[in-house]
Amino acid sequence: MSTSSSERPVVYFDESANSGQNLLDPHQPVFTVAGVHLPDDLAASIVDDVRGQLPRNLREPKYTSLAGSSRGRKSLMNAFSRLPEGTVRTYLVDKRFMVIAKMVDVIVEPMAHRDGYNLYQGKEALALADMLHLAGPVMGDADAYDRMLHAFVNWVRQKATTDELYAAVAALKSSVQNRQFAEWVEVLEYCRSVADETAAEIASQVCRDELDPAIPSLYCLATTFGQTLGKFRLVHDASKVVDRNATHLHTVHLIPDPARPGEFMNPLMGSIEFADSKDHPQLQVADWAAGATRQWAQQMAGGGGDQFSRELESVARPWLVGGIWPAPVES
Repeated sequence: MSTSSSERPVVYFDESANSGQNLLDPHQPVFTVAGVHLPDDLAASIVDDVRGQLPRNLREPKYTSLAGSSRGRKSLMNAFSRLPEGTVRTYLVDKRFMVIAKMVDVIVEPMAHRDGYNLYQGKEALALADMLHLAGPVMGDADAYDRMLHAFVNWVRQKATTDELYAAVAALKSSVQNRQFAEWVEVLEYCRSVADETAAEIASQVCRDELDPAIPSLYCLATTFGQTLGKFRLVHDASKVVDRNATHLHTVHLIPDPARPGEFMNPLMGSIEFADSKDHPQLQVADWAAGATRQWAQQMAGGGGDQFSRELESVARPWLVGGIWPAPVES
């Protein structure tokens, strides 16, 4: 017997620090999406308690405003202490790492596929991105590596030509003294023909949101809820990019899974809806969870941050279910 949509469990999603395809925004190095599966009465009680601790003229207690004061930080930690285990899950993206991972996905993987080699099945694509991310600024000139990342982002956003992208790749290679690592950079050069072909697809708007972390993050996070809840209603705070890609998310199960030859991608178990956080306290909690996870991860990756950022680890780490993140930090 099937369950009607109105009777399905509801999971509420919100993001923190989404700068779209501008992955190298220095002020927003980490993206987070949070999912909250929480009963209405408990969510309302938690949000009401936070509101009661704040000045009456504060319109909506968003994470950024709460985290900016000692009273707000205390109210957040009290709210987090009331969340039952497993009701919050988060997914993280190190945006700078995502740039090089996307460069491997868009330029290197198709060439490997033509040669009959699956870079996803054994996670070689991730390993190559990890190596380039870690060694690029060290084995080569750090500024040259940075220029290559910017050139790739601009190329995807049609603000740089393929010639300009590959001039940046060549500049990085020329700065590398270690011959073995230089050969790995040459892999990018070897795939120039793929880049030429892909540039036409980008110009046709087929890859409009290629660099936006929202869609892969939402899919991965929603999949973890589907594994435990089955079919559910996915309620997301207003998002143009999610709305634009809703059909793609709902038909993802028709796409072959490159990491599992012969199988298809897992279906998205949630029917996507959009709502205002003023109408759903769970969306407010999702905003807090996404913001807290982003703040903790940002100081973790950068090695800095204040005392509150470090204190957030006790709540944020248990929520984390995955991410696009360099292996040494994630391990």
